[in-house]
Amino acid sequence: MSLATFLSRVESRRIGLGVKMYAAFGVGVLLMLAASVVALVSFGVVSNSQRHITERSVPSLVAAIRAAQQSSALVDAAPRLVSASSAEELTEVRAAIARDKELLINLIEELQVQDSLENRQQADMLRSLADALTTTLEKIEQSSSRRRELERRLDAREGEIPVMTRQIDRILVPEIDGQAFYLATGLREIGDVPVPPAERTSYAEQVRYRDLLTLHTQANLAARLLAEAAVLNDRALIQPVRERYNAAVGSFERAFRSSEAQASPTRMLDFEFERLRSLGQGAEGIFGLQEAILRQVEMEARYIEENRATAARLLATMDRVVAVADHQADAASDASTSAVNTGMVVLVVLNVLNVIGAVALGVFVGRYLIRRMTGLAASMRSMAEGNLEVPVEVSGNDEVTDMADALEVFRRHALEVQRLNLVEKLADELKGKNEDLERTLRDLKTAQNQVVMQEKLASLGQLAAGIAHEIKNPLNFVNNFSEVSGELIEEVREVLGEVREQVPEDARDEIEGILDDLTSNLDKINQHGKRADGIVRSMLDHSRAQSGDKRAVNLNALLKQYADLAYHAMRAKDQRFNVTWEEDLDTGIGEVEVVPQDLSRVFLNLITNACQATFERAKADDQYRPCIRLSSKRRDEQAEFRIRDNGPGIPQDMIKKIFEPFVTTKPTGEGTGLGLSLSQDIVSQHGGIMGVESEPGTFTEFWITLPAPATSSGGTQPG
Repeated sequence: MSLATFLSRVESRRIGLGVKMYAAFGVGVLLMLAASVVALVSFGVVSNSQRHITERSVPSLVAAIRAAQQSSALVDAAPRLVSASSAEELTEVRAAIARDKELLINLIEELQVQDSLENRQQADMLRSLADALTTTLEKIEQSSSRRRELERRLDAREGEIPVMTRQIDRILVPEIDGQAFYLATGLREIGDVPVPPAERTSYAEQVRYRDLLTLHTQANLAARLLAEAAVLNDRALIQPVRERYNAAVGSFERAFRSSEAQASPTRMLDFEFERLRSLGQGAEGIFGLQEAILRQVEMEARYIEENRATAARLLATMDRVVAVADHQADAASDASTSAVNTGMVVLVVLNVLNVIGAVALGVFVGRYLIRRMTGLAASMRSMAEGNLEVPVEVSGNDEVTDMADALEVFRRHALEVQRLNLVEKLADELKGKNEDLERTLRDLKTAQNQVVMQEKLASLGQLAAGIAHEIKNPLNFVNNFSEVSGELIEEVREVLGEVREQVPEDARDEIEGILDDLTSNLDKINQHGKRADGIVRSMLDHSRAQSGDKRAVNLNALLKQYADLAYHAMRAKDQRFNVTWEEDLDTGIGEVEVVPQDLSRVFLNLITNACQATFERAKADDQYRPCIRLSSKRRDEQAEFRIRDNGPGIPQDMIKKIFEPFVTTKPTGEGTGLGLSLSQDIVSQHGGIMGVESEPGTFTEFWITLPAPATSSGGTQPG
């Protein structure tokens, strides 16, 4: 019976895909189990060899190597002892030596326990060499300690040399200079009478000068010899220097003991002379201490040489120990390698069997499963790409065929759904267009409302201009008549002065008090009338639709004028409004060529916005204190103006489009969104720049820069 005939019979009997797969994988599992059994046997052999290496050979080799390394650390301790520069460093080196010795002894004992040494005699030799090395290190340590103590005392004595030298110079140099001056001039002091030349150049005076020079020269020579002896590193060189020092001290003493020198102030040298002798003589002198130090150095050199010899023997013994351990590790490694080679041969045979089984399984799976699954996957990809017209056809009688039948049903349903989706898509597009139309209609209504509001504001501006024009005439009459009334009061005072004697004193005082009150009241009427006249004039200038010509204007005064106008407008709208004003106006700006009607609209708009922002925050927060700051600054050929408020600020997403037309942060009906856009246009027409900086919840600051050439006429800020 052929394989094809057998498979066809199997398919005709409706054997499921699961049964086929389980059978194929069962064969593979049996092959893997056989391979695992053989591998376990091989790995057991390898494991025994590796255990021998791990538990015996490698620990012995590691212990031997560590012992050799620890021996090297103990050998290197001698130079560290000699080079230790302080007691703390010496203590650390001692502790390190003790730790190194203890660790080395432990490693030697470990080697004995593992029976890694050839015999106990070799172990005893290692221990005795380690003890000898430690003894030598103790001698080096003691010698080094004595040497450092001697060096400390030598340093102390050496530090006295410059002190003594300076003191001798302080005593002798003035005496030498004074004697030289006396020999040359015959004067001991500047105000003395000069002595005759025969007396000042006498033998006694010259001998005295010579003795002083000798004292100074020999003292300096002795000090130099002491300093030189303190740095000698050869004991044979100390004696010649000591002899020269003794000669210098003898010369110093002879000059010091001469009768001429004793009669001079050089008796103060007694102490310094004794200190000079003590620095060089005796066991605690510099020569004695330096000789003792060099003897200790020679002793340390001998100990270090002994230490090297002992260390060489110790390291040689350690090399033999390492060689034995290495030989044992090599033997164990060879055994392990042999076991691994045997296991590799067995595994190769098993892998060949697994490959044969895998090929047979692959033929089965590829011919009867993967080919049909590939056809099914191709049909699914075609459907995913939108091709629903090709039917799904897969032969067979198992689960793959069931999947193909289900996919064919899905294809037919997908065709129906595709038609329905097309209808829904058209409906969604129509709905989106309707929403766009509704959005456009809302925007159109908003723009219409803003245009209507702008027309209302324009009409209100014309009405305000008419009212201001009507108010201007009565204000002129008030101002004029207040001035005339003041002149009449002055005439009354003159008449009262003419009849002063005829009026009783009480009546005269009362009349003068009334006249003073009238004068004060008329001054206030005139002052506030002029203020009201200025506000009305500003309203009339602002209400003019057309722009005027450029002219030189004091922009500081214009800014303050429209700040006052905006403030009173807010107060007229709501008496609760109040704000603190801060000013930092640069008087050096002077007058600038601008169109005042246009620029006044910019100032009024920015200050009004600041007032409204602070008022809205004040109504929501009782602890809040509104504040508006006006500042100006000349920067080269530009004038900069800043209007800052501590209101709620502007959100960051609004700052980018704050100067666009119809964009406003105010509620509907309270702003058109055109003020800042028109203000920016006006500033641009003047050749300037306008910008804004804001931090929500903290501040908002608008700034304007305008061209202000240096040739403009200067001006000062009005009071």
